[in-house]
Amino acid sequence: MHSYLSIDLGTMGIKTCLINEQGTLITCQSYEYAIQSKNQGEAVQDANGWWKGLQKGLLAIKENFTKEFEQIAAISICGQMHTHVYLDEHNNILCDAITWLDQRTDKIIEEWKDNKVYKQLFEMTANFPTTSYTAPNIIRIQRENPDMFKKVKKILLAKDYIKFKLTDQMMTDPSDASGTLLYDVEKLKWSDEAFQLLGIKKELFPEVAPSTHIMGRVTKQASAETGLKQDTPVVNGGSDHSVAEIGSGLFESGSVSVIVGTAGVVASCSDKPKKDHKRRIICWAYPLEGKWDLLGLTQTAASSLTWFRNTFDSGSDGEIFKDYSKIASEVESGSQGLIFLPYLLGERTPYWDSKARGVYFGLSMNHKKAHMIRSIMEGVVFSLKNCMDVFEELGIAITSIKTLGGGSKSPVWRQIEASAFNKPIYTIEAEEPSAIGNFILASLGTGMIKTVEEAKKYIRITEREQPIKEENDVYNRQYEKYLKLYDNIKELY
Repeated sequence: MHSYLSIDLGTMGIKTCLINEQGTLITCQSYEYAIQSKNQGEAVQDANGWWKGLQKGLLAIKENFTKEFEQIAAISICGQMHTHVYLDEHNNILCDAITWLDQRTDKIIEEWKDNKVYKQLFEMTANFPTTSYTAPNIIRIQRENPDMFKKVKKILLAKDYIKFKLTDQMMTDPSDASGTLLYDVEKLKWSDEAFQLLGIKKELFPEVAPSTHIMGRVTKQASAETGLKQDTPVVNGGSDHSVAEIGSGLFESGSVSVIVGTAGVVASCSDKPKKDHKRRIICWAYPLEGKWDLLGLTQTAASSLTWFRNTFDSGSDGEIFKDYSKIASEVESGSQGLIFLPYLLGERTPYWDSKARGVYFGLSMNHKKAHMIRSIMEGVVFSLKNCMDVFEELGIAITSIKTLGGGSKSPVWRQIEASAFNKPIYTIEAEEPSAIGNFILASLGTGMIKTVEEAKKYIRITEREQPIKEENDVYNRQYEKYLKLYDNIKELY
């Protein structure tokens, strides 16, 4: 029986998983690495740490699951978007990798807003510039370290560097290329106009090929360094969030996933690119051909509840969240009129307001701790609903919603979602949706499965929450107030 290797190159660590032909997780190994920040706004990583983490993960899998390791039929990799590596003519790393968290291009973004480059890039790429994107960091490096930049011969995105180490081939995919600000998301090709506008040489980047394309095979050297069999096919892969979306069952237009993690993400698959001229949501290419990825982002989702714990229950461990869920379930929907704006670190979709801050509105003598906890859950769901409203405004007819992340473990949080969204909420079985997404891409790439329709059997549902009409009526009233609150107080921020 064949097995498949999933590599997930995250922001804080690399996760290596083995999956069997039935799409069942065999094992996962994780290795952490650090973000380095010696200067204001800096957030860089040693790319060699990614490779070392992969080596350690593979060694542990090989030692404990030798038979399954020897039967690896294909490898797929996903990774943190925007983060990139600069290589010289000998393919040596010239400096630490610049991660998507790096904020040192804020002045460049403001400069672009003043000279119309901001608007031009949006028209060329369907993306509005932020500090996370690759292109503004390239401009910053050109200005601040011109001597080093003269030596740059290739720029690889994070996961593509690992693929290069495995195969000695350079290639990227549409989903990851979307995060460079140099890729035309509508036409699915590098934007010659964007390269010309910014004065960046197009040849610095590798070619773009579909995510299911076999981009290379494990070399003799990589085999010696990792234990992987030489000539094992490596599939092109995709960005981490989009591959996780595939693993959660986003296969057709209208399917939506809601991640209630540290941050919140609402993602929808679309048959067409949706260019939001109001610049509220993000539209990127999707790893499945002929599809696009719409994203709404909430800055502080489950982390709002973590803030509450750290502030009012300092010293408690993670088990307290089960207690929070229990006492919140004993409070009626609407928290007796208490509304929470979860903008503790500003807000992204739809406001993109870094100055916004959290608010409890409507506190009275009747409110207890349980009301404050439940109102946090409801406020986070309202923020996610705000994202969905934009999707529907842009013509996405939402047909199904799957919930993921730490918040999905709470039955009361799931029920709030179902009643507030007024749609059934499905919880998937997979604890590692990225691994399942990688498995599906590898299976499509190698021909083990022929169509996306066949991939649906690997998405297993464990829980279903149905909307409750009485709760939906309450949430509709609360949501109207929630929206008005931001509009009425935004100038005070």
